[in-house]
Amino acid sequence: MNYRDQFFLKLLVLCFIGLGLSSARIFAMEHVGMVKNISGDVQIQRGGVLIPAHPGVKLMNADILITRAKGAAGVVFIDGSTLAIGPDTQFNIKGYQFEPDIKAYDFSMYLTQGSALYTSGKIGKLSPDSVKISTPRATVGVRGTRFIVKVQ
Repeated sequence: MNYRDQFFLKLLVLCFIGLGLSSARIFAMEHVGMVKNISGDVQIQRGGVLIPAHPGVKLMNADILITRAKGAAGVVFIDGSTLAIGPDTQFNIKGYQFEPDIKAYDFSMYLTQGSALYTSGKIGKLSPDSVKISTPRATVGVRGTRFIVKVQ
């Protein structure tokens, strides 16, 4: 093998390594749920940028759902958990993981203001301790299948 062939072989190996790292980043960016329905003014803050919400928009970890005075949204997570968010609400998806094959579960949310109705999906049944919704004053853990949280 001459020098030129060795150079291209090394370049090819580096490209494959780069693709592997890129796919790991893409995998980490997989969606965790989606907006099922909206009413009124609803936005998603993603990476500091506000984007309008509409049915079918996929949600990622660290997204913040924001509803205005007459806004509301329904969200379905990949494990089947649902969330109904009322007017004047700011709801942060802090951490979500649903990997039953390796028994890795996380449903960590933060309700800054407003109201939300949570209905448990598979995470709540398989690992109830993994479901936590925090507010500025308290953290709610799941011991049932449905509850309402309101922050004033």
